[in-house]
Amino acid sequence: MENLQQNHNRVSEFVQNSYQKLFSEPDLEGIEPQMPKFQLKSFLAQAIDKNYKVTIQINANNTIYETTGLLTKIAKNRFLLATQGQKVTYLLQIEDIRFVKKTY
Repeated sequence: MENLQQNHNRVSEFVQNSYQKLFSEPDLEGIEPQMPKFQLKSFLAQAIDKNYKVTIQINANNTIYETTGLLTKIAKNRFLLATQGQKVTYLLQIEDIRFVKKTY
């Protein structure tokens, strides 16, 4: 009877752990928190003024992309990000940007 209770407890624990893994949020390594708008504006202005190469995380329909390049301001809260060699150019609004960091 005692063995049956131990087996039941193990099965219950296994099911509970499996359920938690199945429905928990995945570990998001490398995803930075959303920067506040005032901070984004400051960092973007500095990157443009000093012509820094930056890495930007972009919010896009439940997916986060990261790309590196040089920024150009084209209008209020609108930017162009040209990747190295200008193979890809992104048209971004400040609402699209999650995180900015200077790249060396």
